Amino acid sequence: MKKLSKGLIAASIIQLLILLFATVALYAQDIDKIFTNGEKAFASAKYEEAEQSFAQVLEKDPDNYKVLRAQADTKIKLKKFQEAEMLLNKILAMPESRGRNILVFAKGSSKGRKAELVDETVMVLDESGYVDADHVDEDISEFVKDDAIGPVPHFRVFIMSSGKMELLAKSRHRIQYHGIPTATREQVTALKAVVQKMKISTQQEKPTDEMVVIKEGCFQMGNNLGGPDERPAHKVCLSSFKIGKYEVRQKFFQNIMKNNPSQFPGADLPTDSVSWEDARDYCKKQGYRLPTEAEWEFAARAGTTSEYYWGDIVTGKEANFCDNECELNSRDASLTDGFKNTAPVGSFPPNPYGLYDMAGNVGEWVFDWMPVNENYYSISPEKNPRGSRPELNACSGVDCVGSYSITQKVNRGGSWNKKVSAMRSANRMDSHFQLRSDGTGFRCAADIK
Repeated sequence: MKKLSKGLIAASIIQLLILLFATVALYAQDIDKIFTNGEKAFASAKYEEAEQSFAQVLEKDPDNYKVLRAQADTKIKLKKFQEAEMLLNKILAMPESRGRNILVFAKGSSKGRKAELVDETVMVLDESGYVDADHVDEDISEFVKDDAIGPVPHFRVFIMSSGKMELLAKSRHRIQYHGIPTATREQVTALKAVVQKMKISTQQEKPTDEMVVIKEGCFQMGNNLGGPDERPAHKVCLSSFKIGKYEVRQKFFQNIMKNNPSQFPGADLPTDSVSWEDARDYCKKQGYRLPTEAEWEFAARAGTTSEYYWGDIVTGKEANFCDNECELNSRDASLTDGFKNTAPVGSFPPNPYGLYDMAGNVGEWVFDWMPVNENYYSISPEKNPRGSRPELNACSGVDCVGSYSITQKVNRGGSWNKKVSAMRSANRMDSHFQLRSDGTGFRCAADIK
């Protein structure tokens, strides 16, 4: 009777283990099946169905970056851009990895072991001689068959700490992807920028380019102690004009121009990486124009004669430049302005005329050509100078095959990716008028009628 009882107990345990094993295997198959169904639904444009499938998988495996990316793609198709961005941010928050780095967790343990996933979907134990191979560190290939059909209940991993291969039962272990591949990070970063611009397009906010009236007056333009293109300082007198209170925001540019070239998307961030032609065209569509270089410097100085419109010293509280968080060689490691790249317009104090970001954030296109073959400052007219080549559309379009001197347009004010000195009121920079130069934006101006 006792022997029978022991036999019955042993048989019951075996049946229970078989049932448990089958349940775990079925669960793994169900998760894979749900994900596969989601992919099929997405391919068939059944995006609501795909969304539900991926959500079910993420409930069980919330840190699987592949499923997160699939769900983000689905949210984009459903125009749920905010949710898509959140999913992409979750992926980008993961550490970068090389290979197939994972963490292995034993059932009931919160401490994971670093490992490399070698095999997840083609393993099967040889039925001729079952071994409880939770820890197999020699000749593991004998347990692997090439004729596996469908998902199987074991992981094959390389444990970093021991330097050994292990075969782990899915019934007693779970894996967590530890980081994302570099290529995946780059793809997700690019996709996030696209999603952010899609978000901006949904706002359809009409431009409200606030203009500030700058009364007529005279000032000393240039700097005798600056670079060769800033000399000589000379008297300039200007008629009254209007100029934008802020740099043109992306939400306004994208609404009017139906595109957004910006490297750093954001509705209230300044339009950046924009060509001179596109800046000119935006202002035209709004009934404005680009400011002349003389108008820009007059407005930027706002009656001051110091290096910057706030004084001669930069502390990091006045404007946005390449500071210690900037990843470029031009950074000033001793200062911080609080922003790694561009800042929302109006984040820093205005100048005495009430204009924001006339120094830093993005460089600003002006009307004038850069006369590189002559010293325009030495011959420019005192009254309302408009640059060495006053015609607005000179050398514009595909027929422009001229020399350097008639292809370069001036931009002013420095930017997030330039050194501190580039923000000086007299500093001059230039780029090809058709180039979407990094860190270059604009503001508009207009005559007083």
